[in-house]
Amino acid sequence: MDPEILALYREALDLPDSRTKVELLEQAVRMADHQGHVEAGYMVRSELVEAAIFSGYPRKAMIHYSWMLGQYDQNPQAYNQRNLLWSYKWILVNAIDFPEISMQQLQELIEDMRVRYQAAGYSDRTYYSNLYTLYLYAGELEQAQTAMEQVQRMPRDEMSDCSACEQDELVDHYIILGRYEEALQAAEPILQGRMSCTTVPHQTIASLLLPLYHLGRTAEAEDYRSRNYANIAGNRDYLQSIGAHIGYLTHTDPFLGLDLFERHADWLIDHESIWEVMMFTMYAAGLLRRLSKEKDVHYQIRLPAEYGYTGDKADIGALADYVLAQALDIAAQFDKRNGNSYYTGRIHHYIRETEEYN
Repeated sequence: MDPEILALYREALDLPDSRTKVELLEQAVRMADHQGHVEAGYMVRSELVEAAIFSGYPRKAMIHYSWMLGQYDQNPQAYNQRNLLWSYKWILVNAIDFPEISMQQLQELIEDMRVRYQAAGYSDRTYYSNLYTLYLYAGELEQAQTAMEQVQRMPRDEMSDCSACEQDELVDHYIILGRYEEALQAAEPILQGRMSCTTVPHQTIASLLLPLYHLGRTAEAEDYRSRNYANIAGNRDYLQSIGAHIGYLTHTDPFLGLDLFERHADWLIDHESIWEVMMFTMYAAGLLRRLSKEKDVHYQIRLPAEYGYTGDKADIGALADYVLAQALDIAAQFDKRNGNSYYTGRIHHYIRETEEYN
């Protein structure tokens, strides 16, 4: 391998998942491609795909994974099949976040993964797990329940998601259904430290803040919040989780919630996960509508110029309307793709619920 490519690769390996790590690996990939070093390009992309997934750049990950899959299909003996198939799960989960990827295309991706897994000797457990994820985040909750039951009936194998990820998704399922006590019960092994992975417990704790508030366990939620935010504040992969913090703070400390909105609004400018942007803006809209009811408070919201809002930054009610319209516009795109009105309804329900509690 070219020494300069290797130096960039090794420098990136020493970094945590971040924009800087992704940019270093992209530079190494460009050099490898320019020089025609296919094997070097594959090796660097393998690291780039993972770094991009866990740094909030899923589109980059999908593009580079597609290249890797094409190289593998041309010369399967040259590459590690197990690692490639493991990464396929990340690609599928993140592909759901893009409304321009049709439901048919998503189902075809899952079927392609199934064929590849079966050919490699793996069971259908991961196939049904991905169907469960697709249905859950497409708002087809009955189908999600059926797929989840299928997953639970099948034994784990080498390609199964880690137990922490599966448990975290079960927690999300209960939260979506409004079954908060069951969500907290399912989260116990995570909260007690018996299950963890790259993103768990961080995203789990953020998801539980509002359920804890609604159950009257605010002191417990506040203890989790203060520790959790420090763990996720610097990673764009947690945009939706930051939004969940804003949702919780809407009820407990809306001015701190506003500080978080201002602090992370620049992530919205070029964030690659449309779903995460939608969820963050939903929570932000609820917060801003709550703050618009405050009397004798003068605002001057700090937003980056690239954010796109050209209205009066002192008029928080107008900004709230703008942010809510953004969330609903994205929701309409997902609903059109999914063939239902799930996300539009979910956002309206969230806004109503937030106003009822305030």
